[in-house]
Amino acid sequence: MRLPQEMPIAMIAQLIGGRVHGDGSVKVSTVSPSPLHAGEDDLAFVYDEKLIKDLGSCKAKAIIAPTGAEKMHPDRNMVLVDRPNLAIQRVLTALQPKRYTPPVGIHPTAVIDESAEVSESAAIGPYVVIGPKSKVGARTIVMSHTVIGGEVTIGEDCLIHPACLIADYCKIGNRVILQQGAGIGADGFGYVTANESNLEKSKRGEKNLSSEPNPLLKIPQIGNVVLDDDVEIGSYATIDRATMGSTVVGAGTKIDNLVMVAHNNRIGREVMIIGNAAIGGSCNIGDRSVVAGSSSLSDHVTMSSDAVLVGGSGAMRDIASGEIHAGVPAVNARDFFGQVAAVKRMPRVLDDVKDLKKRLALLEQQILEKQVATK
Repeated sequence: MRLPQEMPIAMIAQLIGGRVHGDGSVKVSTVSPSPLHAGEDDLAFVYDEKLIKDLGSCKAKAIIAPTGAEKMHPDRNMVLVDRPNLAIQRVLTALQPKRYTPPVGIHPTAVIDESAEVSESAAIGPYVVIGPKSKVGARTIVMSHTVIGGEVTIGEDCLIHPACLIADYCKIGNRVILQQGAGIGADGFGYVTANESNLEKSKRGEKNLSSEPNPLLKIPQIGNVVLDDDVEIGSYATIDRATMGSTVVGAGTKIDNLVMVAHNNRIGREVMIIGNAAIGGSCNIGDRSVVAGSSSLSDHVTMSSDAVLVGGSGAMRDIASGEIHAGVPAVNARDFFGQVAAVKRMPRVLDDVKDLKKRLALLEQQILEKQVATK
C-alpha cells in the first residue's frame, strides 16, 4: 500500500503513539502487511511476536514491531509499540481511501413514504425504499436497494450498505454500520401444532408415534429488534425480531458475516460474534463475551460477561463469567483439550493393554504349569 507521500518513521511513530528505535529520519513510501515479503522502501508490520526471530531476512527499511523486538535486532530501524494491532488500526484509519457513498439528499429513484421523516443531511441512494412513519437521522447514509419498513427508527451517523433489510418497528441507534445484505427484523422461527407432536412424544420416551397430518401453525412474531449505538452487523448476517418484546444487541457489539441471531436474544455491550456462528432463541450473552467462528448456542443458554466459546464449539449449558469453553457439547477448555490429549494417547494405551494381557496370560500359564508340576 502506497503512502500519500514519503514519510519519516518519526512522524509515523507520532501518528500511532509509538517510539522510534534507530534513525527516525529514515523515510518510507509504502506499507507492507508482511515482513517476509516487504521491499526495501516498505514499512513492514510485525504483529505476531513469532515473526520477530525472522526479521534478519526482512528487506524493509523500517519495521513496526512489539516493544522488546529491538533487543533481538538492535541494528534495525523500528517503531516500537505495545499493541501492534492497535498500531495497524491507527495507520489504516489515517490512510484509508475514499469510499463511494451517495451524496447528501434523496436520489430520484428512491421510494419514500410521505409520512416518513428523513433528515436533510442524510444521504439516500438509488432505489432505496423507506416505509410509513419511519425516521432517518442526521448524516446517516443509506446505500442503494436497501429496504426500510414501517415505523423504523434509524439514528445519526449510521452507514447502511447496499441491499440491507430493516423490517417494521426496528430501532437502530447512532453510528451503527450494516454491511451489505444484512437482515434486521425477520420473523423469529416459532411454530406450534394443534395436537401433541411426535417430537413432544419422543422427548417423553413414547414410541407410539403418529403419521397423521399435524400442521405447523405459525406463532406471530410481534416484537422487534433494537441495535444500540456503535453496533456493526456483518454482510448477510440475520437478526430475528422477538416473539414478544425485543431482540437486543448492546452498544459497541460487533457481529461478523453470515451470523444467525434468533428471536429474543439479549446480547450485551462490546460482544464479538464471529462468522457463521448461530445463536439459538432466548439466549443471554454478557458484556465483552466472544462467540468464535462456526460456534453455536442452544436455546436459553446464558454466557456471562467475558465468557468465550471457542470456534466450532456447541454450547448446550451456561458458561460462567470469564470461562473459556470448547467442544461439542462445550465444556471448560482445559477439560476439553485434556480429553483430546487423552484420545490421542489411546492407541498407545490400547497397545500397552494388549501387551499386559499377553504378559498376564503367560504368567497365568507359568503358574498353572508350576502347580501341575508340584502335584
